[in-house]
Amino acid sequence: MDFWTNLFDSDYRQRADIEALKRKSKTRDFQEFKRMGGQQDRIDALEDQVGELALLCRSLLTLLRENGTVKPERLEEVMTRMDAADGVVDGKFTPEPKPNEDPNTPPKIRTWPRNDRTN
Repeated sequence: MDFWTNLFDSDYRQRADIEALKRKSKTRDFQEFKRMGGQQDRIDALEDQVGELALLCRSLLTLLRENGTVKPERLEEVMTRMDAADGVVDGKFTPEPKPNEDPNTPPKIRTWPRNDRTN
């Protein structure tokens, strides 16, 4: 602080600084609130996708098992091989991200065409 700032430093100036800080704080709180809402939307979308994929997988496995097409031991072998293909045996598939993908945007996954079926 320079001489003139110290000379004219007053309660009014301090109060103005406090009020300015309060306004900044409220703005940041609102921005954080908006950001959290966006995250919740993304979480909801991802939960929907996981639910659709789980239903699809269960349906396919049930159908294959009922038809005798797949033996559980063979399915386990293939799953283990596919799991190891990404370099980490962790019980899940981890695809390599594409260089032009935005990590904050969830991928668009269509598990089954819904309205555009032509039968």
